[in-house]
Amino acid sequence: MLRAKLIDKRLVAEKVIATDRSRCLKMRFHGNSCTRCTAVCRSAAITINEDVLINADDCSECMLCVAACPADCFTVPGEDFYSVIGRLQKAHLSLPLPVLGCRTREDTVGHAKIHCFGSLSEVHLIALAAFLEDGLQLDVTGCADCQNGFILKALKERIAGAEAGTSLDIYNRLKLIDNKFELDFREPPCDRRGFFNVLKVMTLKQAAELFDKDHSGTETPSYSAKKVPFKRELLNRTLKTMPEVPQRLSLENFYYSVQVEDGCYNCFSCIGMCPTGALKIEEKEGARSLFFSTSLCSGCGLCASFCPKGYISIEKGFFGTNPFKFSNAKREISCMN
Repeated sequence: MLRAKLIDKRLVAEKVIATDRSRCLKMRFHGNSCTRCTAVCRSAAITINEDVLINADDCSECMLCVAACPADCFTVPGEDFYSVIGRLQKAHLSLPLPVLGCRTREDTVGHAKIHCFGSLSEVHLIALAAFLEDGLQLDVTGCADCQNGFILKALKERIAGAEAGTSLDIYNRLKLIDNKFELDFREPPCDRRGFFNVLKVMTLKQAAELFDKDHSGTETPSYSAKKVPFKRELLNRTLKTMPEVPQRLSLENFYYSVQVEDGCYNCFSCIGMCPTGALKIEEKEGARSLFFSTSLCSGCGLCASFCPKGYISIEKGFFGTNPFKFSNAKREISCMN
């Protein structure tokens, strides 16, 4: 019986992190220099040669690769972050500070749980702080004796980076609770008033966007498919809810600018290489030009590394007027990470 349980656990572990080679930047173009996943993997479990592989025997499931990849090559099947935000918002209707917990630890609690806090990138943290303005608790009480306890340092660094990049009070809104006696976890009351409060909030447009969105479907991997990474989509949605100053700082610190030199002869090979659909051709007054949308761009740099003449450059910060519209790459600057 024990052997059967161990086998079942092993089979589940192999499927915790899914990989999509068609999203990997190095698999799309061998000349790309991205090493973000292998750089953060402390167990050296990731190899990228003919395919993107994770050695299940070595992988500790810290999820740092999931947070680090800008292109969604690594994902956690069945984990819907919009639903996580939704459950936390519903708990907040009747509780002062909802709790986000860890699914890998049976001894931790939470009104919503994710597989490991290592999967929370700066973008995830910004979204949590923006959609839960009154704050929430992160139950990290199990990190001290966990094999992935090192993620706590990375999480604190990301919180600091997210706060510096947006001016949102992220450090005070996202409270890391590492002492179980300091954790204030309460079950939401199931009274009549609380029930109708939930219904009322669920009718709001913003709540509907969060709760009704389904990301559990599967897609067929394809190198030709254009797909905006989830972290980019999440940041775009969060950006629209921000006050003016945090929005401006977010555009400066989490978006990028693409510029095409006058020597560009419009071969448009960059359009085929772009994995998100951020680049396209537009014809005006009989002339074809390269246009791009910063809200679709992940800042991966594939367009710049693939350009045969090196005419494309990418820099941090968007300083245009509207990040959600396409603009002429030869006249204006834009893009995002």
